[in-house]
Formats: sequence, structure tokens, C-alpha cells
Amino acid sequence: MPPRPAAAIAALGALALAFGDAATASDARADEPPGGPAEVTVRGDAAGGFTSRASERDAPRELTDAASLVEPLPGVHVRRFGADDSFATLSVRGSSSTEVAVVLAGVPLTGGADPSLDLATLPLWPGAVARVHRSFAPASLGPGSLGGTLVLEAPKATAPPATEVWAAAGSFGEARLRAGTVRDVGGGARVSAAVSASRADGRFDYLDPIASGGGRDVYVTRENAGHAALSGLVSWALPVSWTAASAGVLTVTTLAQGRHQQLPGTALGPTPYASLDSDRQLASAELTGPLGGGGWSARAWGRREGLHLHDVAGSAALGPTRADQSIVATGGAVGVQARPSRATIDARIDASGERFEPGVVEGGPLPPGATRGSAGVGVDAGWRPLERLALGATGRVDGWTDAGARSPSTDVRPTGHVGGEIDLGPVALAAHGGATARPASFVELYGDRGAFIGDPTLRPESAWTLDAGARASGHMGPARVAAEIVGFATWANDLITFLPQGAYGRAKATNIGLARIAGLELDLRAALGPAEARAAYTGLATENDAACEAATGPCARPPLPGRPANDLVADAIVHAGPASVRAGVDAVSGIRPDVAGSILVPARVLVSAGARVDVAAGVRLALDVRNLLDVRTGTYDGALGPVKEPIGDNFEYPLPGRSFLVSARFSEPAVQVRP
Repeated sequence: MPPRPAAAIAALGALALAFGDAATASDARADEPPGGPAEVTVRGDAAGGFTSRASERDAPRELTDAASLVEPLPGVHVRRFGADDSFATLSVRGSSSTEVAVVLAGVPLTGGADPSLDLATLPLWPGAVARVHRSFAPASLGPGSLGGTLVLEAPKATAPPATEVWAAAGSFGEARLRAGTVRDVGGGARVSAAVSASRADGRFDYLDPIASGGGRDVYVTRENAGHAALSGLVSWALPVSWTAASAGVLTVTTLAQGRHQQLPGTALGPTPYASLDSDRQLASAELTGPLGGGGWSARAWGRREGLHLHDVAGSAALGPTRADQSIVATGGAVGVQARPSRATIDARIDASGERFEPGVVEGGPLPPGATRGSAGVGVDAGWRPLERLALGATGRVDGWTDAGARSPSTDVRPTGHVGGEIDLGPVALAAHGGATARPASFVELYGDRGAFIGDPTLRPESAWTLDAGARASGHMGPARVAAEIVGFATWANDLITFLPQGAYGRAKATNIGLARIAGLELDLRAALGPAEARAAYTGLATENDAACEAATGPCARPPLPGRPANDLVADAIVHAGPASVRAGVDAVSGIRPDVAGSILVPARVLVSAGARVDVAAGVRLALDVRNLLDVRTGTYDGALGPVKEPIGDNFEYPLPGRSFLVSARFSEPAVQVRP
């Protein structure tokens, strides 16, 4: 899994091995007023696929970035390469981050030019909502991927008029601001605007694995790890009339972002002078109108991203001292929605084009420019033959043409799934099965900066996935409980992975013939009087069936690197009038960083705590303490005995110890902010 073209400098060694190889849409949550929890409900579309939802207002913890918004969801693992706002990637159901599509306001943020999105670059605003489609996503969202799709919803201009501001300060020079407003501008038009800003120096102490030894622990300060970011988003909703009896809505959304990110490198190879300046601009316009009992829609969008890397000669990074690169993408879609008796049909045709331009590169090889054009047609269908039975199916056919360092190539792939749910009263059962696929990205095909070695002969990766689960919501005595449990299995063919190539941390893109992933997801919410609890657990078992490690007897198939065997996020909250207190735990174990699966990253269990108080109508103060016990090291079994290392998803990228965040939220008019 390479990061985006220039940002990869900061995550070279471990990142190359990390994730690069390889029903009911459940919104289970407690819908409670500020004074205490009310009924626990589970909502969603059964046949479409298992879906997780996260809301900035509903989060029990104070959120710092988009990664912390989706981190507590079942099936999701966020991989951080440092403190908040450092490079962070998203894995769903054991996928690599290149296998998760990301969509904002209908605009795809991932594609051939940038397959792995840095979650730190996503904006976050008051009331932000994210949905994670685990494996199967609606065909109307565009081409899917093996790991599913993350959808970040833009602020709705059709929401009630309101203004909301959240500000915070904390450890490591952290300062944050999020603000949003919705206004009626007359003539039926509405405008929503949001701004997000943050900065931090990222300086924290961690165990130096090289200087430590002989019973002596040496701690050093993480340098060159700061950032500063600013983003603004504006959305308009304008009524449009064609005739006195026919009207529609034009929705226009624009986003502009700027970010300065220092790149500290690894604990073994610091890069004290490397930095990355990035910018992103996007715009989308969607026109919708009624059509019989359904409707129609037409959307056009465009996106541009700029990446500007700066370093000095002799840096530990393998990349250039300067790289100015850009990504330009544009596309559109038209669709119709029909609602015949007991059925729904949503059909769309979409097309897009994207271009990676290497620009100016100094001190390193110039990656080739590349262009991809794609088009597809998709259908989402649902049918409810009985009141308690829902069936659904999606289908897409996508074709693409690449032009770059090799001769132009064209391919066509069908994908889709079928599913259903039956309501048995207190329990509902759901199951889905289908096929997903993804073409190789430009970095995987052509390489980048000499650090990543491409393979122009790579085949598109594909997978078959089955999942089944149950959900229940109701009372158990005086307690109100909502639970969802899901099992899944994936068989991946031609899985694209980056494998080590020689010394100096280089990695080469390679197809793995067959890989298997199986897992269990659990989402639990419970409320009893003034107390409530939330827990999300994901268990994974992976196998690289294309590799055979030395063993006595039958061939030993190693696990896929970078995937945690266990991932748990849990919180317990107690409300007392206008105040609440929280205790939480994050536990991750079973990560194998190497291809052979012979090294086990030490398990980590981090405890957090928080308190909130509503001091007036629409005014809330909060304190959050993360890694309360200041856990900064773990121990694994080395060849010559126990070895102590800084905690992290990989040895080379340490995570911080105890940190504090103090925040204040103001809303006018006062809105329900849970919990």
C-alpha cells in the first residue's frame, strides 16, 4: 500500500509492508437526550449490505480528526503513523487502504492516481457524518472496491438554520477549530458553510530502540512532526422550476483545503527536514427532479490536488529533495429512481477521467505521468415480497483505459452482490454475497521515486465475499440493548501487494495468487438508567495462500501482514444531570508486520477518560484524556530474548503517550449533542 505520491516519503519502510498485500445497514446507537439515554434503535436498509454510521455529535469521545470519527466502528481499523493528524490509513475487514474507496459530497477522493487516502487530509466539521459500507456498497456510489467504501457526507444546506462552533486546545501544541452554519438566503435558497482548522507541533517522547539497551531505556523527542491545516466548505441548495407543476433542486458543493505537514520519518531513519505542502479543491453540482413516483438526477464534479515535497540532500528518505505533483480528475453521472409496488430501482450511468502529472522532481527519478478514463453502469434494486422479508441486489459493469509508461490497456469487469433480510420479531437475520474488483493504481503499475517499484503487467485484483449476521434491539429487563453480530469471509484473487525488494526499504508491486480473510464483527450498545455502554469489536484471521513458509509437515500459510487479529473500542458513560463522565479502552493485538508472519507486534491496551458538562443552553465544556496510563512501550520475543519497542502499528512509527484535550462547543439554537 503506497501512500499518495509524495506523502509516501514519511511512511516508507513499514508502510510498504503494512496493508499493501494482501443485513442491515446498522446505525445501532443510543438516541438519548442530554439528560440521559432513551431508546436504543437499529436502523438501515437490510439488503444493501452491512453499513456502519458515525456522527460527530453522537461520539462519546472528543474527536480530533476524521480518523477518530470512524475509528470506533466495527470492521474498521485505523492505522496511525504518529500522533493525531499524522499519516493515517483506513482498513475495512482486513483490506488494504488502497482497497477502500472514499467519497465526499459525491466526489471520489480515491482513484488510479491516489489509491490510498491519508485520513488526516479529510475535513471535519460540526455534525459531520460518515458511513462505512463494509465490502458491498451501493452501485450508485460508483465503482466499488474490495474493502468497501467510506462516504463522508457534506453539511446539508436543507438542514434547519443553525450555527455551531467547536474549539479545543491540548497536548503537543494542539489547537483546533470547527464551525458550521446553515442560513436561508431568500427565494427558497439555502446555504451551508463550514470551516475546519488545526495545528500541532507533534512533539512527544518515545523509546529510542537503537540507543536503548543493556537494561537502560533512552527516550527521545519526535521531531519534525507538526502540521497546520485549513479547509472551507460551502454548499448551496437552489430550487429550480421548469413548469408550474414541475420543480427540482440544484445542489452545489465546493471545498478548498490547504495543509502543511512535516514528515518525521521512522524511529530508525528520522527525516528532520522533510515536509509536504498539499492542497485540494473540489466542486460538484447535482440537479434532481421528480419522475413519476420516483425521480431523476444528474451530477457533474471536478477535483484537483497539489503535492509539494521539500527535503534536503542526504536525507534518510529515499525520495527526492523536491517534488511538485498534481492530480486532476473530473466526471459525471445520470440516474433514475423508480418506486414500483414493493420495490425500488436506482439505475445510473457514470464516467470519469483522471490525470497524474509528475511535475518537477529534483534529486530523484521522475515518475511517469499517467491517465485513466473509466465508465460504468450500475443498478441497485430492492424488493419486499413480504412485510418481514426484504431482498436486494446491486450490479455494475465498469471499464477503464490506462495510458502511461506502458502501451494503452483496456479492461472490463462486472461486480455486484445479492442479499436479504428476514425480520423474526426481536431478531433480524441478514446475509449477502457477491464479487468486488479493483484495477491497479498508477503507483502500483509504474512505481514512484525509486522507493516503490511498479509492475506494468499487474492484473486487476478481485474477490468473492460472503457475510451473514443478526441484529436485535429491545429491552432486557430494565436495560435497553441493541446488538449486531456479523461473520464474513473473503477469497481474493491476484491481490496486489508491495513486497520488500533488496535493501534500503524499497518495495515492489506484486500480484498474490490467492489470499483468504475471515472475520467477526460485533457492535453493542446498552443503556440502563443514567448509564450506557458502547463496544465495537473486529476479529480477523488471514492467510496468504500464495506463500509457503518452512515447516515440518504440511505447508504453513503465513497471515497477511499489517492486519490486527483483534481490534476493540469500548466506552462506558454515566450521566448526572448536565454532566457526564466516560471511561474507554482501545485494544489492538495480533499484528504481523513481516510477510513471513514470524514477528508479532506487541499488543497494546490504551485506557482513556473524559468528562463533559453543559454549563448553559447550547454551551458544553469537555475534557478528554487519551492513553491515561501513559503506555509507551511493548515487548516482543526477539532472537536473543525479549525486546522492548515503542508502541505503534509498526515498530518504526511510535505512538504518543498520555495526552489531554480541553474543548468547548457552542450551538445556536441549542442542538442535542449526544451523549
